[in-house]
Order: sequence, then structure tokens, then C-alpha cells
Amino acid sequence: MTANAGGSSGGSAESDERREWRAGHQGRDQMYYEELRDGAWQRIDIDGEMLTGRAHHVIYFASAERWLRYPAWARGRRDEIIGRITSEFREPEYEYHGLDGTSSPSATPPAPSNRPAAAPRTAKAAPPNGRRALLAAVLLLFVLSGTMGWLAARGIQRGQTTLPLRRATLRRTVARAEEPAMFWLSIGIYAAISAGALGVGALGVRELA
Repeated sequence: MTANAGGSSGGSAESDERREWRAGHQGRDQMYYEELRDGAWQRIDIDGEMLTGRAHHVIYFASAERWLRYPAWARGRRDEIIGRITSEFREPEYEYHGLDGTSSPSATPPAPSNRPAAAPRTAKAAPPNGRRALLAAVLLLFVLSGTMGWLAARGIQRGQTTLPLRRATLRRTVARAEEPAMFWLSIGIYAAISAGALGVGALGVRELA
């Protein structure tokens, strides 16, 4: 918060040579107040912050204690200068902090957020067509799991099973007594497919719930 001599940068539309004071924006957040004294513009800096929402800017006025560090011409005129600034930058487009003289720009409080509170995220219900397709897939998975499990159990009970090959011409019966390695490999494949289909189907049921 320093005093500077110089012209205005981005002052209000009403500022002109007939008035001996002006206030305006400097950059995105900062603001200023100036007075024409002895033929030169004297400035004090005012803290501010851009907002989103109805109020697009908040102005942080120095506390009464910090105001005493301003130049002599502004030191005893806190209420008068704040009144001029608030008359130029009015509510609801602007918000003010420190009007009571207790705020401290050296520890600028966070500006109140004008953004609407985010609604809690909830799981979106699947569309009717999607639910029907998922239900059909779950049923098919359970049928597949049951079929593979039945083939594995029947093979163990009978002592023989069929090679789990896609091409029908390559399928053949494998007996446990004659080809134990191939027999148990086939049983393991059937059991693994059954367990996998059951697990995926269970996940589908959770999605439908």
C-alpha cells in the first residue's frame, strides 16, 4: 500500500478533470484511490480480488491500524475515502471487507465463493434399454457358468470328459485312466470358465442393483 504520483490506469467512467479524486482497477485484482493534490495525482493502493458470480469483485479495505501507514494526506480520512470508493463501486456487483476497520490486508481472508456448491455425485441409472441388455448378459453368464460347472462335475464323476476345443472335428473323449494329464487339463478349463463367468455375472448384478 504505497503512495504514487501518476495518472489513472483503468479509472471509472465518471473520473474527469473536474473532480479531484478518482478510483479504479489496476490489473485483475488490485484497485487504487487517487486525489489531485498540488497539481499531481497522489495514489494509495487498495487490495481486491476478482470473483465469479453476481459480485464480480471484492474490495479489502485496510484496517484502521494499517490505514495509519498511508501517506499523511489520507491518514485521517479513512471513512471519507472508503465512502467515495463504495459510492463508485456499488453492491451487488462489488463486495467489501473491512468496513468496520478490523480487517488486515496483510492477511487477506479468502473471498467468499460465489460458485454454487457442487452437488454430490450419484450413480446415474442405466437407461431401460441398457438395463435390459445388461440383464440378458448376466443371465447368459450364469447359464455359461452353470454349464461349464456341470461339465466339470460330470467329467469327474464319470471319469471321462470331452476336450474343450472350438472345432467339433477335433473334439474327442478323454478318459482319466488313459490320459490323466489331458483329462485334468480339460476339467480345469471347464472349472475356470465356470468361475470366471460366475464372477463377471456377479459384477453385473451389482450394476443392476
